[in-house]
Amino acid sequence: MFEGIFFEFPKVISFLFIFLACEALCRLRHQGFYFPHLAAFAAVTLKPSFWLWLLKWASILLLLVALMSPVKEQVYQPVSAPGYAISLVVDASASMRNGDFDPDDRTRSRFEAVQEILQAFVAQRSSDSVGLVVFGTHTFTAAPPTSDMGMLSKIIGQLYVGIAGKYTALYEAMARGIVSLHDVQSTEKIVVVLTDGRNTPGAPVGSDVVGGVALKDGVRLYAVVVGDAPEDAPAAQESVLKTLTAESGGAYFTARNTTSLADVYAQIDALEKSPQRPPVLIVKEYYYVYPLFAGFMTLLLYVYLRNRRLG
Repeated sequence: MFEGIFFEFPKVISFLFIFLACEALCRLRHQGFYFPHLAAFAAVTLKPSFWLWLLKWASILLLLVALMSPVKEQVYQPVSAPGYAISLVVDASASMRNGDFDPDDRTRSRFEAVQEILQAFVAQRSSDSVGLVVFGTHTFTAAPPTSDMGMLSKIIGQLYVGIAGKYTALYEAMARGIVSLHDVQSTEKIVVVLTDGRNTPGAPVGSDVVGGVALKDGVRLYAVVVGDAPEDAPAAQESVLKTLTAESGGAYFTARNTTSLADVYAQIDALEKSPQRPPVLIVKEYYYVYPLFAGFMTLLLYVYLRNRRLG
């Protein structure tokens, strides 16, 4: 019952020193009368009572404990609707090394700009489960869907161009992103793929596989194509990505610089706004009534016994 109790005002215990000082310095003074053999009389009739002393200090301590306000907190986290399950599929092929994406810093590669924007995006998805798939020639899951956005942000920062090879296995990566959400308990599943190049010819996974798996699993696809060179987004691939995203209920975007890319992710964030977590409810249960009642009763008993003894 009393497990987890703490005091709201623990400094009140310092009042005990005031009572101790009074006990030592503020003794009760009586009007003096002279009687012969008074010492022998007092030894018999006014002998200090241990029980009175105990009751007096028990009353003081119990009342101080009541003033310290013993309390126990019960924390309740209301059940909220599950957030979104999102898989970020990121192109780390050799073409992402180009420095034509940030107009303010031409030495900065496309991939470095993308990393910063992705980190800002995941920081806004605190109620969601977000995973990360990286692709080049090959694909791999850099992080399974997680709610630990701090850890995910660190993983994004540790990636580099060429980590998965120099080519672009785009559709294979999209399929892996969809599959990574298969066991996540969420009614809203999203894959956001970012690329600047065409799918590697002869790749084992085609766009038809991606579309079929997305429809089967109920996953919405968002495609973001970055870069401003014509060969980065050939017309045939652009048409395929538009078809895939439209059929799944998602959208297709292009971004030519860091500003437009940030705008794209802001649009996706607005389109797929996750439910807010309800506030944590803290219920306080106060226990001051117990020491207050006990202190009051010991004080009454002290007064009764003292008056009876003196009477």
